[in-house]
Amino acid sequence: MKANLILCSLMAVFTLFSCQKDNIEFDNNKTGQLKLKFDHIVNGKTLTLKNSQYSNSFKETYNIDLLKYYVSNIKLTDDKGKVYTVPKKESFFLIDASNSESLFPKFKIPEGNYTKLEFILGVDSATSVLPKEDRTGVLDIEGNDMYWSWNSGYIFFKMEGESSASKNANKRYAYHIGLFGGYDPSKPTKNNLRTVALDLKKAGIATVQEGLSSDIHLMVDLGQVLDGPNKIKINEFSTVMVSGPNDLIANNYSGMFTHDHTHNFQKIANE
Repeated sequence: MKANLILCSLMAVFTLFSCQKDNIEFDNNKTGQLKLKFDHIVNGKTLTLKNSQYSNSFKETYNIDLLKYYVSNIKLTDDKGKVYTVPKKESFFLIDASNSESLFPKFKIPEGNYTKLEFILGVDSATSVLPKEDRTGVLDIEGNDMYWSWNSGYIFFKMEGESSASKNANKRYAYHIGLFGGYDPSKPTKNNLRTVALDLKKAGIATVQEGLSSDIHLMVDLGQVLDGPNKIKINEFSTVMVSGPNDLIANNYSGMFTHDHTHNFQKIANE
């Protein structure tokens, strides 16, 4: 009997807790923190810069010693279908595998339950043509090594390393992917901007509340760069920039993001 009473008490507490969490009254005038966590892997193995060897479907081995990419134009859709667009000036992040702080971009959004995350991989065309003085921070064209001065354009995605399969004399490979469609409509370029849309419902929606953080954990499988829908052979394409299959590589890496889980109701450090 005592055991049954304890069990019933625990069930009652659990039920109360669940109801409290499921029936939160949100205030659209209040904001909470949303944090993204980018966790890099290669074909299921944790990315270790420089020191780990990986292989593609052609059995070509390679390491990765440099990885950077832009995440921008972030949007969240709530459980009522309302889309919140993060203000543009607050919505550009440069993810750099060598800089751990860059792997956790965070920003404020209105309270609510969010079921979908969307962002652009790259720097949109409107931003790319802004006056230089309006592009600061991670968009600084001189300070981040993510801009082709000779081609007047951002590099959206950059991955480099060494591979014995490379046909370059130094046995290095380099994939620098940019191009937003071009400055002149009469002379268009490829458009390698890619939109990533992730359904959060299966692995946990983001519940955002004032004074707390909702942390969305994303797994980023860099093996997809070479082994996505388009198979890329390092020996054939050791360097890809404004020429070569840059659009095929962009199609590949747009699918490298997976929503792994969400941690809600997290305390915010230093608050």
